[in-house]
Amino acid sequence: MLHLVARALLAGSLFTLPLGTAAAGPDRYRLGPEDRIRLRVNEWRAAKGESYEWTAMSGEFSVDAGGRLFLPLIGEIEAGGRTTEEIALAIGERMQRKVGLTQRPDASVEVSQFRPIYVVGQVDKPGAYPYRPQLTVLQAVGLAGGFYRPPELGAMRLAREAISSRGDLQDIGIERSALMVRRVRLELEMRDGTTLTFPDAILSQRAVPNVADAIREETALFEARRTALLSQIEALNQAKQLIATEIATLQAKIVSQDRQLTLARKELDSIAELVQRGLSISPRQLALEQTVAQMESTKLDTVLAISRARQDISRNDRTILDLKNQRQSTVLADLRETQTKLAKLDERAQMTRNLLTDSETIAPKMLDDARSERGRRRPVFVVVRQSPDGPREIATRETDPMEPGDVLKVDGEFVDGAPPISKASDATVRPGSVASVP
Repeated sequence: MLHLVARALLAGSLFTLPLGTAAAGPDRYRLGPEDRIRLRVNEWRAAKGESYEWTAMSGEFSVDAGGRLFLPLIGEIEAGGRTTEEIALAIGERMQRKVGLTQRPDASVEVSQFRPIYVVGQVDKPGAYPYRPQLTVLQAVGLAGGFYRPPELGAMRLAREAISSRGDLQDIGIERSALMVRRVRLELEMRDGTTLTFPDAILSQRAVPNVADAIREETALFEARRTALLSQIEALNQAKQLIATEIATLQAKIVSQDRQLTLARKELDSIAELVQRGLSISPRQLALEQTVAQMESTKLDTVLAISRARQDISRNDRTILDLKNQRQSTVLADLRETQTKLAKLDERAQMTRNLLTDSETIAPKMLDDARSERGRRRPVFVVVRQSPDGPREIATRETDPMEPGDVLKVDGEFVDGAPPISKASDATVRPGSVASVP
């Protein structure tokens, strides 16, 4: 039955465009989930005649499962299906709008790590493997340990692998639920929300101890972080109120000083007139002049004190703004890390489910076939590749190139008239079927 399926696939039921023609060139590579880019942003400042690097935007960033990049200062950027040139242009234009630059800065985007490929079917170690440029189908099979060779006591090993895979799936589910709870908290903090509520999909799992613990911990952390921020802001606002009261007192003092200066000047004018008539002595006039000068100096000190107090108010306003910006930056970084972990967990879960299916269904049948059949098999390769219209299957050859994110399914078909293989080599051939990818 399996060899008939393989023949049907090769006969034309699959999309049979040669793989080499489907592969895009390096300059047309379009990003997808799990790709990692290296970003640098520079701005030419003509007034200073120098290039300024936006270090806050420089670094390596991962494309999440939704095909998005989360970047400092500008937030979310759609990256899935775009080339590095298109993303660089979008980042420059977004920065120009967000930061208020007169000219669009130059963004440099390059792929630092491609998304992995997946090898399933008749290979020794199915799973995800790092992609490298010019990787061929045969090289991908080599990364997966070569063609499958059923070992002795394979049934017992498969049973152990199935138990281990089920345990891994349970652990992944618990870890994923905790990350989902954390993401809800971080998204609320990004919106500066006040009440933390969880969706029904999470609340329905509260009976699970680990999920209930995660909900309690994230709720307590949300309240603690919010209370700490509000306390800092409240302390700064109270300091501003005290400074404002001090300014009002100093202004009232200036009014009093103005009245005293007015009276002192009147008295000085009267004494000066009496001195001119010879009815008063000069030392009295000199003493009054010194008094007026001292009053004016004291008034200037009061004005200076008011100016310094107003500077303190401005400094507190800047501190409040810095606290809010720092909180947003921290939350954004934590959210980006959480999204990345969730994407990796989802990929691990899918891979573990595939391994579990292989251990419980496909591999046992292949072991039985390997013991009973004596015909040779010719390898059959099928690549599942994402396209704008969805996933498509492509029949390939050993020398055809792979692309990042490809799923390589390795099968085999019977060769009619092939001589039977010897018992010594019987364990080195594994009959199989086309491995399905959900």
